[in-house]
Amino acid sequence: MRVRLSAVFLTALAMAFGLLTLAGLVVQGDLGALSQAVNQSGIRPLVTLLLRFVVVISAVALMAGVYNLVAVHVRRLSVRRGLAPYSLVMLVSFGAVIVLSVRPRSDEARMVLEEVQIALELAFAGLVLFSLVYGAATLISRRPTWSSALFIVATVVMLLASVVIAPSSPLLAVVDWVNAVPVDAGTRAILLGVALATLVAGIRVLVGQDRATRE
Repeated sequence: MRVRLSAVFLTALAMAFGLLTLAGLVVQGDLGALSQAVNQSGIRPLVTLLLRFVVVISAVALMAGVYNLVAVHVRRLSVRRGLAPYSLVMLVSFGAVIVLSVRPRSDEARMVLEEVQIALELAFAGLVLFSLVYGAATLISRRPTWSSALFIVATVVMLLASVVIAPSSPLLAVVDWVNAVPVDAGTRAILLGVALATLVAGIRVLVGQDRATRE
């Protein structure tokens, strides 16, 4: 098994910067003697500089992504005739939002956000809901299981409760309980899963097991 020096160097570099950033974050916490020892080591300015580099690199990556998006749609205008109208609408909307956003105290930009973007987000949210219901109905028609049946019943009940139930209906207490207990528990479980995945990814970088630092 050959070991490339460039891979070893990148792995060591990633581990070093990761440990430095972690030590800088420890300074901001209340960990007693550990925070005091890290603070006296003088690495906090270096960590602050590294975090500023991260912000700048993130901004450059965002600009590169926007440039790539615009370039793809510009190419579609001349290459793919069937998708050209959609690309044209996207480019015109993108330019209009940029122009309205750079103007100081632009009422038009706020109108675009409130009247157009929020309306589109609500429409997409409604489409996602009906897509989930249709997908669950298709699944239960092919291979019915108790989990798919429970999902359909809960979705239909919550949808009808949000639209049909009057404010004085006794079922409103059931709907409130479902939103406060099972829905809230599921949301917290998803957030815990995201936090654990982020922690595992960070540990892989610190121990040099991340593929991006080895290849």
